[in-house]
Amino acid sequence: MKEKGMGRVRLGRFAAVTLPAAVVSVGLGVAMLQGAVSASLSSTTPFKVTAATGSGSGVELSLRAAQAAASQTDATSADKQSAFVTLHDGTVNTVCLAANQPTGLGFMPNIGLRISLPGAVSLGDSVDLNAQGVTTDAVLKNVSVGVAQQELNHQAGVANGANVGGFGIESGEGTTGGAANDVTNVDLDNINADVFQVALSSIGLTGVTLTPTAGLATCN
Repeated sequence: MKEKGMGRVRLGRFAAVTLPAAVVSVGLGVAMLQGAVSASLSSTTPFKVTAATGSGSGVELSLRAAQAAASQTDATSADKQSAFVTLHDGTVNTVCLAANQPTGLGFMPNIGLRISLPGAVSLGDSVDLNAQGVTTDAVLKNVSVGVAQQELNHQAGVANGANVGGFGIESGEGTTGGAANDVTNVDLDNINADVFQVALSSIGLTGVTLTPTAGLATCN
């Protein structure tokens, strides 16, 4: 880490990575409507999420277990080790999601889905990522590293995987000197994440492109 001005920290290649859980296959559930609606994306193994840039008023990170179906053919709940990341008042730009599912067929071993969101996407008051890994170039204001999880807003009411004295990071809103609703508290570039689940309070979408493929879907 190196300081960049008073109360600012630049993180080169900020990464939050945990061990992947063993799974049988991939499944993807998508609930997405035009306009401001509730939305949830989930899978038994991580799907790819990328964005060119992003911003927000604050970010929180801790470790927890994400719950997902055990496999594509088994809906029994299973825990996946993950980083739990919350971005407040967030906006991301030029977003791609890519998910893949094996078919078990020799002539077509995989089907994929790519979702492209051009332009700016407003993520509402907060967005939660349960992620196997997140990599980004980040500039964060007013950073606190080593915060007890019970002090993080995004751990309030979390029963699954919560550890009140566990490791946490927060910056921007909610920390000493942070300005609430100041969307310049968090600047992100080159976001690349392997995500189990995305949970949003609301989202506004225009120009969405869904591209199914009888092959491997990627965000390249």
